[in-house]
Amino acid sequence: SSPWRAAGGRRARARAMAAAVAQDDRPDADTSKSTPADGGSGGGDAGGSMGSGRVGARGMVGVRLEDVVTALQSRKDVAPLIVAKKKPSLLAHALSGALSAVLAEVVLFPVDTVKLLTQTAPAGAASSFFSVLVHVLRERGLSGLYRGLGTHVLKESVHSFNYWVFHGFLFRYLTRAEDTSLTPTSLRLLINLLAKQLNWLCTVPFEVVASVNQLAPGSPGFWVTALKLYRQGGVGSFYRGLGISLVLAINPAIMNTLITTGLRAASLAKMAMGMDKERARDHGSAIVGTLAALAKIVATFATYPLIRAKVLQQTSDAMRGASPLAVLRHIVSEEGPSGLYRGVLAMSYKTVLWNTFMMVTKHAIGPGRTLTPPVTPQGSKCPPTPVMVMGREPFVDQMTAEKLDEILEYIRGGRGQGALAKRVGAMEGKIENVSSELQEIKSLLHCLVNTGHPARGAP
Repeated sequence: SSPWRAAGGRRARARAMAAAVAQDDRPDADTSKSTPADGGSGGGDAGGSMGSGRVGARGMVGVRLEDVVTALQSRKDVAPLIVAKKKPSLLAHALSGALSAVLAEVVLFPVDTVKLLTQTAPAGAASSFFSVLVHVLRERGLSGLYRGLGTHVLKESVHSFNYWVFHGFLFRYLTRAEDTSLTPTSLRLLINLLAKQLNWLCTVPFEVVASVNQLAPGSPGFWVTALKLYRQGGVGSFYRGLGISLVLAINPAIMNTLITTGLRAASLAKMAMGMDKERARDHGSAIVGTLAALAKIVATFATYPLIRAKVLQQTSDAMRGASPLAVLRHIVSEEGPSGLYRGVLAMSYKTVLWNTFMMVTKHAIGPGRTLTPPVTPQGSKCPPTPVMVMGREPFVDQMTAEKLDEILEYIRGGRGQGALAKRVGAMEGKIENVSSELQEIKSLLHCLVNTGHPARGAP
């Protein structure tokens, strides 16, 4: 009746059950018999000894935690419930992100060329996406659409690798649930913004050199363009538009935050249609790509005026050193309010297609996204831990407490004997009923034997 003995019995039964799982998974196991050493009763009733809380030496000592995990891993019905996936490394996320970005840059670089020419065209010039595309093909040919590709590939590889390193590091060490829907939306937005700002501090020089090289006649190359910029303005020329780049970090922050929120909504929709939770959270590339496209459209239209001001700061000599507000005022005075969104169509083609292609590729070749950890079910809170009193646990069983109260009342003066007498009387009545029924069964059996076996000498 001791709680310590009861706890020991529960531990013994758990060990015996683990041994039974391991025994079932052996190909030569015979589940119809179990020896006393295995914790069974010898007659196929493995619960005989487990019910009494006793197992043999093999059941108590021979079963290790590694053996239990190995046995459960081989059982497909329970393995996913107890075996946690190992978190992918930050390097795996960064490498898959960089490779996906480079592939997207190579595939969509012609769109980027048209986008950049549209954004930097003087007032009054043809500014539609298709008119600029036709002009480039006539003046430069098909190869003109790929002028400056090598510089952009270098810039994008460094830029994306750094971003995913900062993104994974900040979410892993500043949040409990990482980049999942359990992390508050405001915190996810803030961390995404901080990751992009840290990335811009490292990679703005690469973007400035790549943009100037792409617009320069003949695209002389990364190192030639970098040397020219250094001679013109020193180290500061490499950081043109840094301030506005830090502000524009909100663009990818909005996109990544909306993607995580959209994936959560997609999971809830799948579960509403009857899909189990694990399958509902396993999203395909199509869903990730669609959400990336929608999120990027929202982020691009919300921040495009600042994007155009940044491009003019980095590529135009007339705008060199001007503040973002001065650049915006210049655009409005020269082109009107609609000039703030000049080139937005080309920008939308580039950014939406680029980010969709990049996210789909990363989802296909990289490690999976961090899954939202399960929340604690309502109504299944653990009971409070009993307080140790003088080295022993107090009684927490309500039935045991009631029985002890009855015993104490009986010893102290006979109080409570009426209830006890009723119980004794009821028990005696049941025993008498059972006794009479046994007598009837005995009489019936005696009659049956006499009927089936007639006396000797009868004809």
